[in-house]
Amino acid sequence: MRPSLRKISINPLSSFSVRVDREEMLNSNWHYHPELELLLVKNASGTSIIADKVEHFNSTYLVLLGPNLPHTFLFEQKGLSKKSEAVVIHFYENFWGDAFLQLPEMKEIKQLLQIARSGLRLSNEAQREIVPLLEKMPDASGLDRMLLLIKILKIAAQKKEYSIIASKGFVYDISDENDIRIKKVYEFTIQNYDREITINEVAELVNLTKESFCRFFKKISRKTYFQFLIEFRIGMACRMLVESNLSIKEIGYSCGYYNLSNFYHQFNKLMGISPLQYQRDYFNLVRESEVA
Repeated sequence: MRPSLRKISINPLSSFSVRVDREEMLNSNWHYHPELELLLVKNASGTSIIADKVEHFNSTYLVLLGPNLPHTFLFEQKGLSKKSEAVVIHFYENFWGDAFLQLPEMKEIKQLLQIARSGLRLSNEAQREIVPLLEKMPDASGLDRMLLLIKILKIAAQKKEYSIIASKGFVYDISDENDIRIKKVYEFTIQNYDREITINEVAELVNLTKESFCRFFKKISRKTYFQFLIEFRIGMACRMLVESNLSIKEIGYSCGYYNLSNFYHQFNKLMGISPLQYQRDYFNLVRESEVA
C-alpha cells in the first residue's frame, strides 16, 4: 500500500499538536508524516499495520511512532461499554529546540525517541501511569501541556515497558516504483489471504521474477513475503476470534489455514498463546471493562 504524506495542522500558538478523534474519525489511510506520533486508542478494537507489522488490538492501545514510519489503523468493532475515541499527539523531535535534547537530563528521552523510529507499543504497566496524563492533555494548554508530554516521555523512557514494532533494520524506500509495487502486494494480500498464495503469482503481479521479488520484498520489509502473510493472517484471525461466531476451525480456514494443527502452531508461535486462550482473555477483558 502506498503511504501518503500527511500534513499535520499545528496551532500557531502551540509547538505541537493535540487532538481527540471520535468514532466516526478513527479510521485512517496508509500514511506517514515527519512528526512523531503518540497515539492512545480507547474502547475500540481493530487491526494496526505499522511499518511491516500487522497486529490486532482491543480496548486500550498505546503506541509511539517515529517520524516517517508508515501506518494505518482499521477499526472493525468500535466501542466496548463506552464510546470509542483516540487521543493523538504529533510533535517534531526537536520542537523544544536542538539544544534541549542535548542536555544531560534529557539523555533517556533522547534515547527513547531514537528507538521510537521503529515504533513502540507500550505495555499495560506503562499505560497505567501514562493514560491518565494523556487524558489531561486535550484540556491543558501552554507550559502545562508541554510538561505533561515531557512527563509521559520520561515515564516511557525510564520504565522501558514497551516492545518494538517494526522488524529490525526496517527501512521504507519511498521511491515511486517501489510504492506502486508494495501497494499492489499489500492490496493483493488483503483480498486473497483466505486462500493459498504462491510466490510466483505475487511476483508476476509486480512484473518480477520469483527470485527478484523475494529480494525486493526482503529489502523493503526485512522479512520474507510468507512471514508477512503469516502475520497478516494471524492478525485477521485475532479479529475474527473476538468479532465472529465462527468456530476456531472455521476461523483458521477463513484465514487460509486448511490444516488446523498448522493454524494452532502459527498462532501460538506469533501470539504466545492458543487461539482459544486469546479469545478467553479478550472476553475476560471486556467483562472487566463493563464492571469498572
